Amino acid sequence: MKCLDRPASLLFVLLCPLLMAAQESRNGPKLGVGIATQTAGQFLAWAGLPKVGPVAGWSFEAPITGQVSLLIEPMYIGKGSVTVNSVYKTRTSIALNYLEMPLLLKVSTNPDPQGLYLSGGLMYGYLLFGKQKVFDHGNLVSEIEFSPSGHTNRGQWSAAVGLGQEVGSWLIELRGQSSLNTFDILVRSHNVVYSLQVAWRFPTQEEKERKRAREHQE
Repeated sequence: MKCLDRPASLLFVLLCPLLMAAQESRNGPKLGVGIATQTAGQFLAWAGLPKVGPVAGWSFEAPITGQVSLLIEPMYIGKGSVTVNSVYKTRTSIALNYLEMPLLLKVSTNPDPQGLYLSGGLMYGYLLFGKQKVFDHGNLVSEIEFSPSGHTNRGQWSAAVGLGQEVGSWLIELRGQSSLNTFDILVRSHNVVYSLQVAWRFPTQEEKERKRAREHQE
């Protein structure tokens, strides 16, 4: 377990200076909803029925150039899967609760950051706990809560791509992400999530000064 905690600690140490820089730029809360599944390793592939889960966190945006910035977005995200056996009328729902640290490049398609943008990069996820429910003919017959065990990868790296729109203080993004290492050593499953995420950022000091200047001119 200690070796699994090392990547998370190292990532936090490496990102501390970036987080401090991001706090001096634009940042604000982020909410969203995702649909998740588990596959045998295909990148952004889909299998089974969608498992709906929440997304909640904080979005920091640190400018690099006029059109490129770094998104640092610590968040809670729900993953998992839903499988159905139509012959035996059974359904299995697995909910996985992760703390995640996305580190993404945001590239605006216009010199003015307002408008369409693309995002992409890596994220490190840390599994908190999970729950498995089994239904037989619509009736709940089994409910098991579990924490990571010796054969479970508590830490998980994922890759993500997104398409978004920046409107004023708002960021609206469709994002797809797929894990790069397996969730379980014995069960070779990868987590895939497609999500709609909305962030609102507090105005920067420069934006406040521009607003005061316009109000003064009026």
